[in-house]
Amino acid sequence: MILYDSRDVVVALPMPLLLVVEDVGWWQGEDGSGRNQPYRNGFCRRHCLADYHALVSLSGMLSMRIVIAMVLGEWDRSNLLREVVGATWMGTAWDNRANQGPWLDEAADYLLGHQRQLEIAVHGLCHEFWQDGRMQRSEFHDDGGRMRPREIVASHLEAFGAILRANGFMDFPRLFVPPALRHSFGNGEDSIQALLKGFGIDYVTTRFARARQYTPPVHEMLTWESGVAILERGVSPVSWRDMATTPGELPATPVVALHWGNLLHADPQRNGEIVDRWAEKILNATTGIERIAAADAADCWRQTAALYLADIRSDAASIFINLRQLPPLPSLRGPFSLKVLGAHPQRWRYYGAEAIVGSMDRNRISIVTLHPLPGALDIRIDTI
Repeated sequence: MILYDSRDVVVALPMPLLLVVEDVGWWQGEDGSGRNQPYRNGFCRRHCLADYHALVSLSGMLSMRIVIAMVLGEWDRSNLLREVVGATWMGTAWDNRANQGPWLDEAADYLLGHQRQLEIAVHGLCHEFWQDGRMQRSEFHDDGGRMRPREIVASHLEAFGAILRANGFMDFPRLFVPPALRHSFGNGEDSIQALLKGFGIDYVTTRFARARQYTPPVHEMLTWESGVAILERGVSPVSWRDMATTPGELPATPVVALHWGNLLHADPQRNGEIVDRWAEKILNATTGIERIAAADAADCWRQTAALYLADIRSDAASIFINLRQLPPLPSLRGPFSLKVLGAHPQRWRYYGAEAIVGSMDRNRISIVTLHPLPGALDIRIDTI
């Protein structure tokens, strides 16, 4: 969003870009849906440690803490999913021995050592739900977007946390990414958001058009319920089942959703070839003035709230930003960034916010991060 355009100076409130990679965590690559098992990644081989290296490499190239939406059923070390209704196709006969091996310790240690690069989100246990032994989509909602019984959803979330702890992760994630885009919102204390909040989740991203909407979203790209902020996920630029993909056109949404296999090669030693081309695509998309690479999920949600909810106007000398329409949620309030083309914004005057001004890049663009002062709802920037 262009805020100010005067002579050779342009100021924008850029749309953030956060990469969310779904279906991380499977060890088997097979799409098992044809024989009552999960869809998984439809990948041609088993996953391995090199597939996690690829994600960390991409994080480094983007300077972004990438969200990895994990399915953890195949990380079950003690077959605890035998006791979780609907969690697997085997029911009480669940046996995960095929996925229990040294690779579990290796991957867990690696992820624990790279938490600044990758942020785990809840995606599910085995992605689907098994009713009377038959697979249904999906784990937390049915095909019509109706939430499964509250106690079942809670038991799946509790099992997710238990598997995390068994693998050395002590903190429950703060993000939820609904599997298969089955979700719902708008029914208040009966909503899944109210349940998620009890587990410490602050952020959800999904397709609004695919969700059951008991009441419409506050904004077509952003809404909130029971203290949880829900962000439009957009359409993935490539199919979930395509591996070693060439980047397609990125959606004009704050979240860019990929699936793990999209970033991987049949030969794990060649994963870097795929990651490199996605990094180039995302960097090219965020070097201009109207998009910005989000540092992490919190940065993305705050930037999105400012973009869509702030009331902004300008005149020949000043920019005025009114934050009154932002809800009083910590996840949607706080620092956000502007991009400035062709000027030295460190010389400007800022009222209602502390400004941290980055250096001008080779495209003559500077990033100004605004930290609203406590209680401030109005920010004024004097440019001359």
